[in-house]
Amino acid sequence: MASNGISFKDNNLLSLRVDEIISIVTTFPTKKEALKAGSKYGWSSAFLIERRFEKVWMVGKKDFQNDHIGKVEFEVFRIPLLRWEKTAGITHCPIISVRRYKAT
Repeated sequence: MASNGISFKDNNLLSLRVDEIISIVTTFPTKKEALKAGSKYGWSSAFLIERRFEKVWMVGKKDFQNDHIGKVEFEVFRIPLLRWEKTAGITHCPIISVRRYKAT
């Protein structure tokens, strides 16, 4: 799988398994549908997520800069939950971060 997407083959490298991510986040059959849904929340990017028997699109982006913890490096994907929540009087769209270990 390209480094711009997430695959079930990377389950052992991910902070959340692919099936867990898909159960939390809305997915779409095409990139066009994902971008249309994301535009309502201010997101203009989508990436492919590969399950065992299907490929779906989800709104989100891969950070351009990796996280470093000591000598360990992680790629970070930020994925909005595509809903508005109000916390302490502030309305926001919650985002989950999924990290993938990157061997250097």
